[in-house]
Amino acid sequence: MIAKYGKKFDNKAIKRTPKWLQDSMKNSKKIAKSFANKERKNLTKCPMCESNKARFYVNIYDFKYVECQNCQNIYLQNPILNTSELYTNDGKDSHYSGVYLSDSIFFNRVKNIIFPKIKFIDSVVKAESALLQSKAEKFLESKMWLDIGSGGGDCLYCAKSLGYKISGFESDLQALNFSNAKLDSKNIESNPVKQGFLDIFNCDKDLLDSIQKADVVSFFNVLEHLDYPRQTIEFFAKNMKKDSFLVLEVPKHKSLASFANLNAPNRVYRHFIAPFHLNIFSLKSLEIAYSNNADFMDDNAAVATGGGGNAYSNS
Repeated sequence: MIAKYGKKFDNKAIKRTPKWLQDSMKNSKKIAKSFANKERKNLTKCPMCESNKARFYVNIYDFKYVECQNCQNIYLQNPILNTSELYTNDGKDSHYSGVYLSDSIFFNRVKNIIFPKIKFIDSVVKAESALLQSKAEKFLESKMWLDIGSGGGDCLYCAKSLGYKISGFESDLQALNFSNAKLDSKNIESNPVKQGFLDIFNCDKDLLDSIQKADVVSFFNVLEHLDYPRQTIEFFAKNMKKDSFLVLEVPKHKSLASFANLNAPNRVYRHFIAPFHLNIFSLKSLEIAYSNNADFMDDNAAVATGGGGNAYSNS
């Protein structure tokens, strides 16, 4: 295990001011309330380990989060029936707040948040690759970084600066256009970021082809939005090539953010974002998912960074 904890950054530099926090809290509550009357389903098993033993954790605007007693994963027990409704828009609006798609903030976000993260992942990738000299030489010849759910393109921007070839997929049209502009795309044919969303049961051919060819696949802050997180990890295990790297970033339990949301359920702006965040993952829940794909982990490495402020690598 390679571990690194924390990174210093200036909240003001990325416009995370007290007013931004207050506005984010109000907006999160407003959006959650707008989905409160949608038809719901009731989960009887943990999405990560399938245990049916869970205890109440917290209610966030009429959405009930419970904690699995087997793997400590926290999951939304009463999500809306059709979660795809959460992400449907006509391109006029964006699911991303202004701080993520802002020309004036982009490079401050890169400097303060994104580059230290990508640099750490790059160091893990190089360390793992160097275990076998032939593997390292092969990796350095042609290294492709695929970012699924690439947002404003900041992760790909940093990966490109470290010498990676880059490719991305993003479903949000405004984020898609913003990221391609930041990545110096000259025309639509050369856009490194394409429009798309991972559907493990009916995967887009271009996206699947990209997953199968990539040396590094990053999946930042997406897994918690999906109905089938364990099956998604299994999908990557089945389709990624040998000696490639899967990188996950997820909200983490137990963490300071979990504790804050537990004690202030009416002042939520991150972590327990109901009804969007379906799971808040424990380290044990991820280890169970990894262990269920032991053959993949024997040939590949998984790097995960948690919302609680830590990063770890398993191989």
